[in-house]
Amino acid sequence: MFIYQTSLRDQYYEKAVDLYYREGLSVRRIAKIIPASKTTVMRWIANFAEDNPHKAPIMKKRSIKPAPQIEQELRTDLPEDVKALQAEVLRLKKELKQEKMRADAYDMMIDLAEDAFKIPIRKKSGAEQ
Repeated sequence: MFIYQTSLRDQYYEKAVDLYYREGLSVRRIAKIIPASKTTVMRWIANFAEDNPHKAPIMKKRSIKPAPQIEQELRTDLPEDVKALQAEVLRLKKELKQEKMRADAYDMMIDLAEDAFKIPIRKKSGAEQ
């Protein structure tokens, strides 16, 4: 693979890869720290992963604390009514996710039926129908 050898790459390549894999910074954040574009930083990281397949999996990005642990920490010293409200919010989020999946399934079912039977099933919106 052809790699452009520029002074920018020579100066900042190792730093960019290190910030991405070891520090867990995003590409956009690295581009703000290092005087290089976001696309350039993404290309450097992709090149590093291609050139070093044995090192890239080892140098995984630092994992961010999962949401359930954060929620548990928030619930430890809160009053009961706040805990009840948080539980309600979580339940409603789960229901919303389920309903979105159901709506997507219905849309897909209608699309498949329209394709199979070659008839319009959905109504046209507006005054003229």
